Amino acid sequence: MPAGDAERSWFPQMLTELKGTWNPQMSWEECADLCRKMTRFRESIWKERNIKPAKKWCPNCQGYHDSRPGPISIRSLLFALKKIKVIDNKELTDLDKSWKKYRKTSNLNAYGQPA
Repeated sequence: MPAGDAERSWFPQMLTELKGTWNPQMSWEECADLCRKMTRFRESIWKERNIKPAKKWCPNCQGYHDSRPGPISIRSLLFALKKIKVIDNKELTDLDKSWKKYRKTSNLNAYGQPA
């Protein structure tokens, strides 16, 4: 397993899929669905490559535990779009503001689910 795979949120093939799937007219609900799809895609990559989770130290129990990345959030999706140059800085800022406003008015969590 290449170094860092156990802590990687976005694999190259996920970014390729994101680039082909993204549509600027997507609703926030569709973005949340895309995040869930990307999370499942990452899990399938982990399984296919037999990637073991990184171990993290817990100061409370003084032990090491498996640590998998959490689900992909909508903000993570937006930053990934910027990373692969599908959107620019201004679009990222505009989408981020729009998402924060929509999230607050709809009482949603970072993943587009009811809070």
